[in-house]
Amino acid sequence: MAVFWEPGFPSIQGCDLTLESLQQSLPGFSVSVLSERDLIAQLNATSFDLLITPYGSAFPQRAWKELLKYLRAGGNWLNIGGVPLSRAVVRVGADWRVAPHQTTYHKVLGITHSFPLKTAATYEADVDLKNGLKPREIYELYVRLSSSNNEPDEAGSDGPHEGVVHPLVLGMNQDRRPIAAPVIQIDRLLADFAGGRWVLANFNGTLDAKALGLLAKRAAQGASRFQVKSDFACYRPGETPSLSVRLNRPKGGLASNDCSVEVRDDTGRIVSRLNLTLNAENTVASASANLPDAVKLAPGLYKIHARTTLNSDELTHTSGFWIYDESLITRGKPLTVDKHFFYRDGEVFPVTGTTYMASDAHRRFLFEPNPFVWDKDFGEMKAAGVNMIRTGIWTGWKKYMPEPGKVTEATLRAFDAFLLTAHKYDIPVIFTFFAFLPETWGGENAYLDPRSVKAQQQFISAFTERCRRVDDVIWDFINEPSFGSYSTSGVAGPTTTLTNEPHGNNG
Repeated sequence: MAVFWEPGFPSIQGCDLTLESLQQSLPGFSVSVLSERDLIAQLNATSFDLLITPYGSAFPQRAWKELLKYLRAGGNWLNIGGVPLSRAVVRVGADWRVAPHQTTYHKVLGITHSFPLKTAATYEADVDLKNGLKPREIYELYVRLSSSNNEPDEAGSDGPHEGVVHPLVLGMNQDRRPIAAPVIQIDRLLADFAGGRWVLANFNGTLDAKALGLLAKRAAQGASRFQVKSDFACYRPGETPSLSVRLNRPKGGLASNDCSVEVRDDTGRIVSRLNLTLNAENTVASASANLPDAVKLAPGLYKIHARTTLNSDELTHTSGFWIYDESLITRGKPLTVDKHFFYRDGEVFPVTGTTYMASDAHRRFLFEPNPFVWDKDFGEMKAAGVNMIRTGIWTGWKKYMPEPGKVTEATLRAFDAFLLTAHKYDIPVIFTFFAFLPETWGGENAYLDPRSVKAQQQFISAFTERCRRVDDVIWDFINEPSFGSYSTSGVAGPTTTLTNEPHGNNG
């Protein structure tokens, strides 16, 4: 491990560490203490498994190029305190001069903004970690983890999962709702920084030796992603669910490993157990299996819990799937309206809504469905008073329907599972089909070409046909309609864009 340390170097929004306390927290590790000059000369991802920067928001500006090169090579990093790389420090003679707060450096890493937050009422984490930190102020980080578009020609395109953020410590308010994450882990999986794991203790306060040692050990493991999922998000009664498990470690070094999988019903009762072997090849280890034929599942939500180990560390992941529940999907209460109010079940219905897709995959929620995450999110929204959500498809229409009239079955099954989850919590759904300009599917004009219009009708019909007996889905044809004017010669003329966020059914 490389520990940056300079006598007299300013600590800003840090955790009051000394060199002695740092060294005591890292027993069993080979630790090199590097000055600014050493950092510039020696830091590289081949020589060091981890870089520790212990001065909170402050960092040596002269070493920035070497820091960035190390991180881009997949180097692991533990920053202790503050907003990482927000206060550049330069040596002037025998003194250190601190620059004003800026976002220039950490924006290169995808950390775009930070927001200060007073401490939470309680904290949840591993016992040694939870008891080992005492935040005085927390700095929430806004992290952007895509640097390119999956669909460059679409204004609403999402990007690839270049990284994943996990809260290692959660701050809870008096109502036991999570409001802060004073320690986060960012696993970089693709593109720049691939393979690196960054553990950021983004708070001002104290951190004891045991907790610091745990964070250092975790950061040194490097990036990985462990997932379990079913091939469909929703099955019909009598169908056999198929499960797959995947462990990705960009730096490689994987070996075949055992993995245990449990399937539980919505009460927590185990309905099936599987023991699988993850077969490793390069950077990925994977396995798949069907549930045994003897397992008969009643309609409802099922959760899949998977567990394995990587370098003696336990990895877990939870996903889910639905067995289609006809009685639940038809249980909705329709909305009605007069010139004054919305009504539901004969009573005035004040809407308290939000846009929601998924907290893990955002716009890719129908491509990468996880009903376990949806169930958790809907439960929290319901507890917070949300009584309507707006969702839909903002990008990738040709992936949902590769050929006109042929929407993929996996997409429609994910749509079924999403509506079942919403009905479980009695939350009506506004579903939007297009974002800014409808897909043309080979036509030349999104609004006038008969080929495009027919394909759009087929696309919409594939979803609405699933809802013949559903009363509380509101269809929203387009998010923000865009119109272009063309000259009579066929050459594009000046373009006018009209945008409007709809407040209801934007037909």
